[in-house]
Amino acid sequence: MTKKKNNKPMLSPATKLGMIALLIPIAITVYVLTFFAWKELQTLPIFEKLVQQKAIEEIQQHFDMKIPEQYIPVYVAAEEKYGVPWTLLAAHHRIETRFSTVKSMVSSAGAEGHMQVRP
Repeated sequence: MTKKKNNKPMLSPATKLGMIALLIPIAITVYVLTFFAWKELQTLPIFEKLVQQKAIEEIQQHFDMKIPEQYIPVYVAAEEKYGVPWTLLAAHHRIETRFSTVKSMVSSAGAEGHMQVRP
C-alpha cells in the first residue's frame, strides 16, 4: 500500500500575504536606517583619513618618485591658502629640486630654495 502525500500547504495564503505585508516595511526601514548609519559613519575622522590616504596613493602612482609624506601637509596648506592645486605644487617641487634632494638649492639662473623661485 502506498502512502498518500499530504499536499496541504504549511501556511495559508492569507498568512503568507500577511507576512509579506509585514516584512516589506520592516525590510525598507532596516535598509533606510542602515543607509543613514553608513553616511554618519563616513563622517568619522578615521574614514576621512582612509579616504585621504587612498587619494594620496592614487596620486602617487602618477609620479616617478614617491612624494615625501612630510611635504604633503605643506602642499595642502598652500592649496587652501593660495588656491593652487597641491598636486601641481608637488609636481613643481619634484621637477625643480627632486623633492629637495639636489645638493645646491640655487640654480644657474639665480632661483633659490626648495621650489626654485626667484628672490
